[in-house]
Amino acid sequence: MLNFLKVDLHLHSEFSWDSKVKIEDYIKKAEDLDYGAISITDHNSVESHQVIDRLQKSTNILLVPGQEVSTMDGHLLVYGWLDLLPRDLSMKETTDIVKKQHGWSIAAHPFDIFRKGSLNKIYSTQIDGLEILNASTWIGFFNFLAKQSSKRHPDLLTLGNSDSHRIEEFGSVWMNVTQFTTVEQLFNGMKNSIIHGSRIGIFKKISRLYLRKFKS
Repeated sequence: MLNFLKVDLHLHSEFSWDSKVKIEDYIKKAEDLDYGAISITDHNSVESHQVIDRLQKSTNILLVPGQEVSTMDGHLLVYGWLDLLPRDLSMKETTDIVKKQHGWSIAAHPFDIFRKGSLNKIYSTQIDGLEILNASTWIGFFNFLAKQSSKRHPDLLTLGNSDSHRIEEFGSVWMNVTQFTTVEQLFNGMKNSIIHGSRIGIFKKISRLYLRKFKS
């Protein structure tokens, strides 16, 4: 019988302009929810890398180094101990850099036109996969389009992530991945991952925007 671990590879911390969640809080909740791995993917930032390198010694959760890069063609989730990647290149230029540095790249919410979704342009790049369920997407139809599109590209990984910006959103979507101990094993195991969960919903999205602007 296969053993599965819960995984979320799209979280935003206090190093993103639109989140105030401390990485320690994500780790604590991941431990409480019995996760096997998480990734902090802050907007155009790798400040989290130094923090997770220090915190990895004190948790059994695999902390995957990540960043969410703004390209001319949409947002790109990048994984690996890479330096901060330049923003506003084409997605193809960015994935070329990632590939040369032996990282992984995943198209974030690629069919969400409200968040610079790149639609089918992602398939002319060197992406390793795409999100087909993003809990933070405004309209569920965008996730549906991503899922249907991915079926025509079975060689690519398909991911489901929470895209959390507040600690309450973490746990809304996750993947079950066969047991792993390294980042390489994790990405290999995602070829057979099972996605669970659902969008956080439009009312929680509105609440997030309100709190971001007026409170915390």
